[in-house]
Amino acid sequence: MPRGDEPLGEVATDVLFENDKVKIWNLIVNPGETSDWHMHGRDYVTIVVEGAGLKVEFDDGRVEDSPSSVGTYRYHGEHQIHRVHNDRDTRYVNVLVELKES
Repeated sequence: MPRGDEPLGEVATDVLFENDKVKIWNLIVNPGETSDWHMHGRDYVTIVVEGAGLKVEFDDGRVEDSPSSVGTYRYHGEHQIHRVHNDRDTRYVNVLVELKES
């Protein structure tokens, strides 16, 4: 579903740590929940610590399945407005590490 006029939110659930090099977030999406629409302003790495993937919904209406398992990590260098939806029956948790310019 396209985004419409919904405002952008935070890129993840909680900030765990921040310094001049990185900002580390926790993303928690319970079964049936959807994150806020958001856009990452920095390149980042995600590491799955619980769960088995999400649906990624883009602001243009596209939807992609993003399968993963515990221990899966990905580098993300492209930035587009999106949100994630947990259509599984288990909680999804990842650690998101934003890379700051130094």
